[in-house]
Amino acid sequence: MGEVAGSDNKTCPKAPNPCADARLEAEEKAQGTADSMLVVDGEEWDFALATATGAVKLLITAVSALAEITGDVPPTPPASRPTTPSEKAFESKQEKRSEPRYPMSPVSPVSPASNNGTAILPVAMPSPEAHRDEPIPEVGVGAQAETRVIQQMAISRRFFLKTVPPFTLSQYLLRLHQYCPHSPGVYLTAAAYVHRLCVTDTLVPATNKTIHRVCLAAIRVASKALEDHKWSQDRVAKVGGVSRKELKSLEVNLCFLLDFDLFVREAELKRRVYELQEAAKQGISIKKRLSISFGSRLPVRTISEATEVG
Repeated sequence: MGEVAGSDNKTCPKAPNPCADARLEAEEKAQGTADSMLVVDGEEWDFALATATGAVKLLITAVSALAEITGDVPPTPPASRPTTPSEKAFESKQEKRSEPRYPMSPVSPVSPASNNGTAILPVAMPSPEAHRDEPIPEVGVGAQAETRVIQQMAISRRFFLKTVPPFTLSQYLLRLHQYCPHSPGVYLTAAAYVHRLCVTDTLVPATNKTIHRVCLAAIRVASKALEDHKWSQDRVAKVGGVSRKELKSLEVNLCFLLDFDLFVREAELKRRVYELQEAAKQGISIKKRLSISFGSRLPVRTISEATEVG
């Protein structure tokens, strides 16, 4: 077989590296200053109107308003107190800390840095309310089975912080958008997840102690559900002010509360984004609805006892 003429002079182009493209960063900054918040007029609105900055601003505005409406809702107490960690567990944790860090993205071997190479400063996120190894009640089978509500309430504790963060949700998510930008679809899908958790199912109350972790987990899960190329776990965790394990735990807990129903159809997405926006505008009685199912004590009845009473 004959060789293709001129094949020796042709080389494959290099793989694109967005992190090293200064022009893209300048365009993102210019677009970010020009983009206004996305406002939808009804359940039928055009996706083409949404920009990444406009979508994240809609998420920020709606969730912040829900937090103001809800007020301060205390988390449910743990199902049982966490056990004292053993010396062996402490030693294994120290060994893991000494492991080398992974690259921040598949195309950038650089350690935690922004698009222009400057270091990403850590964010001072308060301690979570729930212990990382805090047990979650298992939904068993038979007379001793715990109700699903108990398990959901134990999982929802993972999104609570002990104190309100020293920064607003706007500062937090705009920082995430600056260092780990996502597409408009990711932010809108995250808004749909938040609407399910905080408004429709009321599994997690939207308060100033929960909205940061809820939004971080929702954006991360939405990006994994929609995008082919994602930011690395290390980078998102550092920008979000959590550890890699804690970020993974938040993702898993969010998936459990959503019953792993992560796919959102176009009509449902438009409806939930609109309803989230309207819930924030109209100030619906979220707090009253939460007080029914989100008490300060865990229910202690088993399924059999509840059946006998009913």
